[in-house]
Amino acid sequence: MIILVTSGSKGGTGKSTIALGLSAIFSLRGFRHELFDYSCSLGVCTGIVYYLDEYVNDINRLSRLVRVRQGLPSQDYDGLAIVDLPPMNLTQPEFVDLLGRADALVVVSSYEPDSVVSMERVLEAYSGSRIVKVCNRVSMEGCRHYLKVTPESPFFIVGEPTNFRTFLRLTDDLGFTGEDRFERVSREFRADGVKAKLVYRWDPYAIIGVEASLKWYYALMPYTKPIEELVTIAKNLLGPSYLNRLGFADNALNKLFRVVRH
Repeated sequence: MIILVTSGSKGGTGKSTIALGLSAIFSLRGFRHELFDYSCSLGVCTGIVYYLDEYVNDINRLSRLVRVRQGLPSQDYDGLAIVDLPPMNLTQPEFVDLLGRADALVVVSSYEPDSVVSMERVLEAYSGSRIVKVCNRVSMEGCRHYLKVTPESPFFIVGEPTNFRTFLRLTDDLGFTGEDRFERVSREFRADGVKAKLVYRWDPYAIIGVEASLKWYYALMPYTKPIEELVTIAKNLLGPSYLNRLGFADNALNKLFRVVRH
């Protein structure tokens, strides 16, 4: 089965985040699958391989459920594939061919008008019936699934509790229901000078929390490194650009990062 994650010709809508979230729930429910990043075939990896980066080899080496690939599934592919597509339009024959091969379509849209138009054109061109629409950042008419704003990292977007529940429902709509197989850990500790917690873990992911300015931020991370290293990575992903958008003044922002560092 091939599941395409696309927003047509519009970039920056969160396709790779959706691909990561689907992988998290598929593995949570015990479904073996592969994550394909088609952008790599075009010269530069800008999708899920780019975001997973150094985790790719670790996942492929350690996980029993997930493989991360570059390119596309073969014509005779008979497994379960999530394909993260770069911006593509209907004038590209390969995109039309992919729409014809897909067993399910996950269409991602943001609030920009060109994103909405792009989504509508893709839906008109797809002849299949298994379609799931996802809205990123703002809820819109016709979108059953909506992701709220979080720190600008797929790891934090997927790990945020409300968004995680959205991915559970999204996976249900695709027909992949089943028992959630995870280990509840709920262990708090300090690492790299910050308060952290390991909440859940399963092959090959974990949800970890990092406290900043008395607020907990949750991230879904590939659990292929020591937990202390994951906490450091998560802490560094909480950058000033996101916190500034939340309305922190400069002095408050400086105070916040003194808290995070110490």
